Amino acid sequence: MALAVSSRILHPSDLFALKYVHDARLSPDGSRVAYVVSRTVQRTGEEIFALKLLELASGVHDEVGFYGNVATPRWSSDGRLLAFIGTVGTASELYLCFADGSGIRALTSHGGQVQGPPAWSPDGTTVGYVVMSRHSFDGIPRVKSRVFRAEDLGGVEDLQLALHTVDVSCGKTSFLDVGCQVAMQPSFSPCGKRLLFLGSSAAVADQALVGGLKLFTVDVTNGHRVEVLGDRWFIAAAAWTPCGERIVVAGAHDSPLIVPKSQLWVVDLDGSNPRCRTDNLSGNIGFRIHHDMPTWATSQDNILSVPDAAHAYATVLKGGCAEVCRITLEGEPSWESVASGLRSCLIMDSNQKTSQLLFCASDLTTPWDLHLADLKSGVETRLTQLNAEVLARWPALRMQHLAFKSSDGVALEGWSLARADCTGPQPTVLFIHGGPMLATGHAFRFDFHLLAANGYTVLFSNFRGSSGYGEPFMRALVGDWGARGFPDHIGAVDAAIDFGIADPDRLGVWGPSHGGFATCWIVTHTTRFRAAVAESAVTNFCSLYYLSDAPDLWSKDLGGRPDEIPDVYRSRSPLTYARFCRTPTLMLHGEDDLRCPIAEAEQFYRALHDAGCTTELVRIPEMGHMGDSCGPLSARWAQNEALLEWFERHL
Repeated sequence: MALAVSSRILHPSDLFALKYVHDARLSPDGSRVAYVVSRTVQRTGEEIFALKLLELASGVHDEVGFYGNVATPRWSSDGRLLAFIGTVGTASELYLCFADGSGIRALTSHGGQVQGPPAWSPDGTTVGYVVMSRHSFDGIPRVKSRVFRAEDLGGVEDLQLALHTVDVSCGKTSFLDVGCQVAMQPSFSPCGKRLLFLGSSAAVADQALVGGLKLFTVDVTNGHRVEVLGDRWFIAAAAWTPCGERIVVAGAHDSPLIVPKSQLWVVDLDGSNPRCRTDNLSGNIGFRIHHDMPTWATSQDNILSVPDAAHAYATVLKGGCAEVCRITLEGEPSWESVASGLRSCLIMDSNQKTSQLLFCASDLTTPWDLHLADLKSGVETRLTQLNAEVLARWPALRMQHLAFKSSDGVALEGWSLARADCTGPQPTVLFIHGGPMLATGHAFRFDFHLLAANGYTVLFSNFRGSSGYGEPFMRALVGDWGARGFPDHIGAVDAAIDFGIADPDRLGVWGPSHGGFATCWIVTHTTRFRAAVAESAVTNFCSLYYLSDAPDLWSKDLGGRPDEIPDVYRSRSPLTYARFCRTPTLMLHGEDDLRCPIAEAEQFYRALHDAGCTTELVRIPEMGHMGDSCGPLSARWAQNEALLEWFERHL
């Protein structure tokens, strides 16, 4: 058996010794970097998000003395000022400080609901931002909308995300009536007359839905709104070209996927003449590796940068790695990698005048750190080593790349992670990522370290359906996640056994979200595994359609609603086959999960009891669908503790 609890090499609480970069921007003259770092105060258990200023010439990092938490710092065009979202207690407002971190003052007073990132006007006189508000009800609320709640937000019928601007000199705020219930990601045009933003007429506007968010511009002087891109578009990010006559978009058009493969497009101001600049690029524009760092918003806010009229820089997922690529916007489409390697590189900022590229990088053994590349020489400098001392105390790990084939001959790739001092076949846990249109690969996961340090080999692969290998590869799982994914998962296990990595008699399986679904499917279709953990799982597509905050995800993938194709919903659901399960299976779920509500775990848990199968249900308070990474510290600890303890007991 694995190590006893008292003999653990790494503990779930060791997670809280780590620090993470969340956002970063270069000053306009390229001399400074403003960035945000989170850390946990061990004594109080409080998570702190601090604003740091790095002077590149001296290498000195100073922490700005703000008395709350900081998010999304943005420089004014002249570099004299920084705007950021500051949270004190539960109140979030827009704040301003000088370039050296002094003179901090609140710029807004909306009652604590300001959202980022802020957007500076080119002349530095105005900042655009978003305010979240809720209408008050008289008496008992009466639900009228088809979809009336959303992950991380709760009820949304009374919710509005509205655009505002504020005059930096006098603090006068203005509401922009853009005709949307949801507006986000504002960006001023180079002339300062328009704001580019993503919006929706409904409060629930999941970016995973094609048409969920539309792209608009609004004239800040007269309120005239133009819909740039609408139905049939999936839009992950957008930015102005420096001339202000075109818009660069990361997204997809007319995709059959619930989470499409994003390409890079250039469109005219009215959305006409869309030109795809990455038709032959198999990689996905945007970062999609399934990690457990509390930085998911960082990757969503940092997809592309457009420093000049001829090029864009974008985060591109290719297989199990993410690169920063320079992509042409004119002439013959072409692209080249400017930051790559066996790691994930996430663009933060670029500066044409100084030829600087600022990015974060993470790999299997290291969380995000800041790096700076000289775009002319290619020389790269690592700016931070936030966790070097902590990681040096942890056991050294060994990574092995696996090239293998599924049962039908399709070539796949995977990886294993184990303690460097462990040799020969080890008890092995197969990890299955979520999505399924995400990926695994070279990005840090603490729970991988937790399992590997305590004597397990962690096996993970990019099965059909994963991002980073082109859209046909992603489409292969549509409509039948279980039966079509099963051979790929078993193929990864067989390859690990053949390579002498995995002990065939001590196999475990675990995954969150889609990975939880796949775990439940696997243990109802084979008895090869001795233990399983299904986290945030889907088990019954019919109940999921009626209870989830995103029902159209499931009806689109399966080809209709439950009342239209009931046999499809039943045949595709692991719950249908629960009576065949003999593997000790832990259902691990957040009580606040609205994407895959906890009823999904409760149903399967009861069905396993009926089948006489060993099972337990761990219900984690205040944990949403992504709670293992972005939830409260108590939820992150509970997830890791339950995961490790179950495999210690049964594997």
